[in-house]
Amino acid sequence: MDNENMASPLDKILPLLGKELSLALRLYEQAETQRKALKDHLNGKAVAEATEAINATLRELAAYEKEKAALLTELGAATLEEAVGRLPYSKEKTRARQQMQRLNGLLQKLKDVGEASHGLLNHAMEYLTFSLNVMTAAAASPAYGAPDAPERATQGRKLLDTSV
Repeated sequence: MDNENMASPLDKILPLLGKELSLALRLYEQAETQRKALKDHLNGKAVAEATEAINATLRELAAYEKEKAALLTELGAATLEEAVGRLPYSKEKTRARQQMQRLNGLLQKLKDVGEASHGLLNHAMEYLTFSLNVMTAAAASPAYGAPDAPERATQGRKLLDTSV
């Protein structure tokens, strides 16, 4: 009878871990798609589609987190690792630990893709800022003229005439 009670939490934990693994894998694939779109010279449409897919998966993940929190409260544990660690040895416990290891590896890959995408976005933002500055030619100081006659210096002239 005690074995049945101890196996019961694993009957709830294993499907939950499977769902989390599935969501994390989908999120990783979508983040990789987004990173590739960012790398392909900011393919705007592909980036927007990938971002929308990521947002949909994140909404599913938020719902999953509520389900996970309810199970952890029921089990009286702070994490799934803690809940599994309390259980006696079984094949299911070993499978749960393997799934958690796979999940941790996948989350590390997801973090790496996120950092790469962040770097690509920062680079793109720097390029856009530079391009906008060139187009608007924000004059910081006079470009020509004698230092003693600033009124004769050429000011306010744009590098690229946008009125063409």
